[in-house]
Amino acid sequence: MSMETYRLEVRETETNGIDADVYGEDGIVEESTRLAYDDFDLNPPESRDQEPSAATEVTADVTTLDLQYERDDAGFAFRLLGDRDELTTIRIDDEEWDLM
Repeated sequence: MSMETYRLEVRETETNGIDADVYGEDGIVEESTRLAYDDFDLNPPESRDQEPSAATEVTADVTTLDLQYERDDAGFAFRLLGDRDELTTIRIDDEEWDLM
């Protein structure tokens, strides 16, 4: 394996939830997860000017990728693991995204 750049994108969906996707250098989705706000008793605002999103890139030499998320009292953490080691994390705070 050689060094490759991965892009982790987390965004709100039109269907009341969050999508998290990991893209390889070729733009193909390598890992993906989706969650519904209803599963966590959360409600986004009725309307937004723009759906919130966050993204980060990491370069690593790994053979396996794993995208995980955790929920705590104040938000979500989306973690990208490579060969079981944490490569990068995006934190989504309820207050920042106006989730109630």
